[in-house]
Amino acid sequence: MRTHPIIATLLRLRPLSDEAIADLHAIIRMEQLERGTELLRIGQVARNMFFIHKGLARVYYHREDKDVTDYFAIDGQFIGAVPSLFTQQPTHKAIELVEDSEVYHFTSKDFEACCAKHHDLENVARRLTTFGLMLEQERIQSLRFHSAAERYALLERTYPGITNRCPLRFIASYLNTTPVSVSRIRAGKQ
Repeated sequence: MRTHPIIATLLRLRPLSDEAIADLHAIIRMEQLERGTELLRIGQVARNMFFIHKGLARVYYHREDKDVTDYFAIDGQFIGAVPSLFTQQPTHKAIELVEDSEVYHFTSKDFEACCAKHHDLENVARRLTTFGLMLEQERIQSLRFHSAAERYALLERTYPGITNRCPLRFIASYLNTTPVSVSRIRAGKQ
């Protein structure tokens, strides 16, 4: 049985039983999707978690008629509307593919059932959640305490290769700065 990229990622965190792996294989689906595809629209209730095996996606929302990029997922990263998954309330954020992508996904309901059945998987899920919280804390601290140039350097570390694959306006929005400022940062790096 070929290991899904999601399972390979989870196995790097902790070994999983053969039974847990088999149950995960049964719930994971893969799609090849085009740039511009919305995995989740504003106002929908999230039901799935997504894993961008190859490609690039972003979470965004609208504020004062502006499109604001909240975060990205690139080659081997998870993405989802976690608050909506847990509360089952409509999300105020959307998930959009920035480039053609190979996307794996599973329903939260199916994953929860697997976790309830397999405590080793539940442990991995807890580790993933902790990792996500740490990344979010780092993002908040970055916005509060770092310059735009420092935030740009962190972006490059967190999402390797993104600066060559993502439109400047999305990067600027994510960094909470302007495209002109990002261009200046790039010029200073060359």
